[in-house]
Amino acid sequence: MKKKRILSYIAGFIMLFLALSCTNLDEKVYDKLPADEFGNTTVELNALIGTVYNKLKTYWPNNFMYISECAGSMAVTPTRIGGDWYDSGQYRELYTHSWTAQTEQIRNSWSAASTAIGTCNATISVLENSELLNEEEKKSRIAEIRGVRAFWIYAMMDAWGNIPLVTSYDDKDLPACKTRQEIFDWLIQEVTEITTLCPDHSSETYGKFTKGSAYTLLAKLYLNAEAWNVTTTTNAYQQCIEACNKVIEMGYILEPNWKSNFNLTNNTSQEAIFAICFSDQDTEDQNQLMNRTLHYQDNLSIGAGFSAWNGICAQPEYVKLFDEEDPRYEGTFRIGQRYHLETGVPLLTDQNDPLNYTVDIAMIPGSEYDGTPWGNVVQEAGARCNKWEYSSSLTDAMENDFHIFRLADVYLMKAEALLRSGGSVGDATSLVNAIRERAYGHSDKNYASVTLELIALERKFELAWEAYSRQDDIRFGTFETGAWAASNCTRLVGEYLKLFPISFDAWQSNQNLTQNPGYAPF
Repeated sequence: MKKKRILSYIAGFIMLFLALSCTNLDEKVYDKLPADEFGNTTVELNALIGTVYNKLKTYWPNNFMYISECAGSMAVTPTRIGGDWYDSGQYRELYTHSWTAQTEQIRNSWSAASTAIGTCNATISVLENSELLNEEEKKSRIAEIRGVRAFWIYAMMDAWGNIPLVTSYDDKDLPACKTRQEIFDWLIQEVTEITTLCPDHSSETYGKFTKGSAYTLLAKLYLNAEAWNVTTTTNAYQQCIEACNKVIEMGYILEPNWKSNFNLTNNTSQEAIFAICFSDQDTEDQNQLMNRTLHYQDNLSIGAGFSAWNGICAQPEYVKLFDEEDPRYEGTFRIGQRYHLETGVPLLTDQNDPLNYTVDIAMIPGSEYDGTPWGNVVQEAGARCNKWEYSSSLTDAMENDFHIFRLADVYLMKAEALLRSGGSVGDATSLVNAIRERAYGHSDKNYASVTLELIALERKFELAWEAYSRQDDIRFGTFETGAWAASNCTRLVGEYLKLFPISFDAWQSNQNLTQNPGYAPF
């Protein structure tokens, strides 16, 4: 059993209390966390903190993976033959950018983030009033929870721009939205403040929000500032470079084997900066990536006992960007005929076709929905996610952790910021080549000199499925272009689409919220 499971078990004792007391940004706050019942022992404090980290499990592989990868150029959830995954067109809406305030994945992502922020606020309140910790311990514990809260606020600001900002558990008023500029300014100040207070990077602080997490988040904020149309008092790209340098100096290393970041024991990765700690013993908010992407019969090729759902796959043109000699090609995408692990017999689909995952995805003629070109595709269409190792003992939950931030991303952010700020092309090239050389295992595929276009490509090769597609596409100016030409579906065009609509459910709970421009007002 991993040590990280212990925290999950302890946190389970407190879940009921936080369910009653967390401050959802679109719901009325309850009066008090029952601190007289919880928070009076070290075990109980750890349970509260564990709950904050457990809430990260709602970020990925559901919610924010979908609104990033499917709204970007990386993934798509097509409607399978017979209507599977049509779900009233919500997945089509993500691909065609025709989403509304009631699109389920957008609605669920808002709810997940706002609930997690409320959990952070409740936990901070208990920690501030705790007499169990000395001042230094208290500052460090509070700083890491502030860091997790800042991550969620960053995720919401990236997706919706104008959001509520609630940072006090005692604030009982229903909040109005603040502008993206106001949220950005607050985040810069908040994350800068905690950089010296968060725990240091070490094997003992894996899974916590550390100094490395804080500086990586700062780098993200500064790198995207121009794309978000926010202003900074200093050169944002230079600030990004300096934050990346801080992380690089902290002792993280690129794992010699790229695939080590995604195996069953990836909690030992020396590249991981900020991780969501999953366990195969999780009973809720599980890592069920296998179910979301693999065919109903593909468990037989692994020798595992799960029942997959045959959903999300890669957009074809995205897959075709890869050099097939790049180990990340097969390491990222599950392509080709699947065979029964024990018998070697080729697996079949429910239509008795070979279970042969194809890169291309073709619509079935005459299967259009709602008068649009969107229709059914065969069960085996689309390259599936092959990035995280699937265990032969897998039943309900994957053991693999998800690294929200890792060092390869920091290298690529620094390289991009160097080029965008007129910095050293040579230094940027060295950073990108470090990623490529690690992937290929040799330097034959290194670049002589990198451009922004090559960095954008390298980010696709390195970070597929890791919830960066939409953000990267916006920053590199390719957001309006999908990567599935055979769909015959054009994406809606408009600057307003770079922000999602605020959830209708959120507005029903809090009518002080104002809908983003371009969408029908509430």
